[in-house]
Amino acid sequence: MLQFASVPDNPQKLRRRDMLATLAAGVAGAVAAPGIAAQESHAHQGATPDAAAQAGAPDQNAPRILDEHRRKMLDDLAERLVPGSRAAGVTELLDRVVAVEPAQAQRRFLNALGAFDREARDRHAKSWLELADAQQVEILRAASTLPSSRKPAPGWKRGDPVERPAGPPAPPANLRDHFDHLRDWVQRAYFTTAAGMKELGFTGRMAFPAFPGCPHPGNDHR
Repeated sequence: MLQFASVPDNPQKLRRRDMLATLAAGVAGAVAAPGIAAQESHAHQGATPDAAAQAGAPDQNAPRILDEHRRKMLDDLAERLVPGSRAAGVTELLDRVVAVEPAQAQRRFLNALGAFDREARDRHAKSWLELADAQQVEILRAASTLPSSRKPAPGWKRGDPVERPAGPPAPPANLRDHFDHLRDWVQRAYFTTAAGMKELGFTGRMAFPAFPGCPHPGNDHR
């Protein structure tokens, strides 16, 4: 049983791969090169206070997709789905990454967030952020145990066409589908942060021969 912890305009016209590369570089630097941060700290001691503050300030021109309500809601949900997400800065990371995703992916992400606000209002006549801890856990537990509305696609086998013929349209996503979608985003974001990578055993002085995962056949990512 799962346990739960108690689109603006883009002025810089950043391409998606540019943003992801920038985020990845920042994460890798925080995990793999702690000594560099110390050296930079010494260098800043000789700089003016304004220059040091500007070097450490977040980029205010970076694209964002979440308004204040959605940011607080995602921060709360992320911490419950993957404890430690708040301290790792998962909300900030997702706010920047989803902002440079295609429009369809942005809508799906925002719809998943909105689904939990709607469920909170349907059950308790309150927004998600107004619910008590026990009420939030109740909704998350119900979502995690609800059967998905979508059947998994059958696996490909030799002799099958590479492109499958279009089938009937998928049914509307239910609360379980929205739960799975948000959890997938949150856990992928968390395990690309310094805290998440350290949790997997990465210290910056080693490399995995393969990604950690289930050892069953077909899951070898070497």
